[in-house]
Amino acid sequence: MSSAQTFPRDPNLLRTIYRAAGWARMALVVHMIVVNCMRLSQVQRPVLLVVVCVVVAGWSVIACLLNVRSRWRTSGLMILDMAITLAVVGSSRYILGIDVLRESYLGVACYWMLAAPAVLGIWRGAVAGLVGGILVGTAQFLQAPSVAPRAWGDVLLMAAIPYFIGLLVEQLSATIAERDRNLSTLAALEERERLNRIVHDGVLQVLAMVAREGNELGPRGRLLASLALRQEDQLRATLQDRSVDLVGGGLLDTDKTDVTIMLEKHQSDTVTVSTMAGQLNMAASRADELDRVISEVLANVGKHAGPGAHAWILLEQEGNELIVSVRDDGVGATQEQLDAAAAAGRLGVKESIVGRVLDLGGGSKLTTSPGSGVEWEFRIPLE
Repeated sequence: MSSAQTFPRDPNLLRTIYRAAGWARMALVVHMIVVNCMRLSQVQRPVLLVVVCVVVAGWSVIACLLNVRSRWRTSGLMILDMAITLAVVGSSRYILGIDVLRESYLGVACYWMLAAPAVLGIWRGAVAGLVGGILVGTAQFLQAPSVAPRAWGDVLLMAAIPYFIGLLVEQLSATIAERDRNLSTLAALEERERLNRIVHDGVLQVLAMVAREGNELGPRGRLLASLALRQEDQLRATLQDRSVDLVGGGLLDTDKTDVTIMLEKHQSDTVTVSTMAGQLNMAASRADELDRVISEVLANVGKHAGPGAHAWILLEQEGNELIVSVRDDGVGATQEQLDAAAAAGRLGVKESIVGRVLDLGGGSKLTTSPGSGVEWEFRIPLE
């Protein structure tokens, strides 16, 4: 996951993470004090070392309290935290002396120096944590430069640990954001289904009755029936639309298309669409190709099935395979007529329909006979 990509961050999750980071910081403070007390008699400036330890402990308490509160979690706080860390790390040679420093390559800050880059990674992502870790690790290395693995190994650890902490927080934020979007969409769809049942039991039945019986009431009745039929079709299309606008403009997945929603947009007074209840996502580019196939089949129904012909679209799923059936009750055709049309480049059978389905890695089956309409069955992998 690219660290440049941002996701809405759950405040409760962040509060928990910062609280855990605060406890880890305090544990590192204890480790720092214990280590420095053990070597207090060996360092060049013991009094200054005690002062620095007190300052670090005090600042750690302040930083922990501020980081838990989002309104205090600002750029200024992060810069100050990094500056104090770099100052403490940079004082190691002066306070400890080169001999003491090279015994363990632990500076005045010991591993407390990890705290500021780690918090930076939580706050601004993996790359920020990496940059902060490299700065602190380099400052530590310059206090006692050496080819010894213990010297340069800390630089690697200082870069890697904040980076992976930031990466983990990014992944958690992305996962929780996706979960929240899906839950919001599910709730909206359930409400849509509830309204669908209510409207279907009332308004749609009335409109259907007016459309059916209005023609018997003279010219004004026929006009009323026509308007009722149009309103019924529009209302059905609205209720069947499963697209959901989330609060804040969130999107489920800009690279995916719900095939169920896509096919239901073909619903009209001459086309009936039957789809499964849930979502059926497919890569947007593949879904666009499938939509062109369905549009071409429906266009052929309008051109060649005869007046008054009706079409039905059925969507099913078997494992990782999508099954779309399109049939009509038109005049049908013989196999010889289809072969002649394909050879002449008419009907779009060869290129626009069969060719597109093959490009999607799927297969197509055509069944027709005179007077029995035409039925297409497409089997296409979802991925």
